[in-house]
Amino acid sequence: MCFMQCLSRALRNENPRLLMAASALLLPFQPLMVSAVHTGLMEASNSNYPARASIEPELRVAHNLHKMSSLLGGVLFIADDCFPETPYMHAAWHLAAAIGIGTCNKLLE
Repeated sequence: MCFMQCLSRALRNENPRLLMAASALLLPFQPLMVSAVHTGLMEASNSNYPARASIEPELRVAHNLHKMSSLLGGVLFIADDCFPETPYMHAAWHLAAAIGIGTCNKLLE
């Protein structure tokens, strides 16, 4: 989750210090919300992804994979809280998050 804060700050240097401080304070209590906000900031700062994805097939795959892994990561994160006894649920969340982060490089090219 902290990685998303750093990534959104790297992409948009004009992020207010208050947002970053609030994110750091809320992260232990509301990590999904903080991650969603910073993922949204990252997507909004590079709003040409959908346009480029319609032209470049490789980018389309990366963008779709990024969206789906972000959504799946959010669902798995909530499911991990609701069903803490389910084996490998937390590991699946980490895998979905890793795929989402791994696709950022392709999107930033």
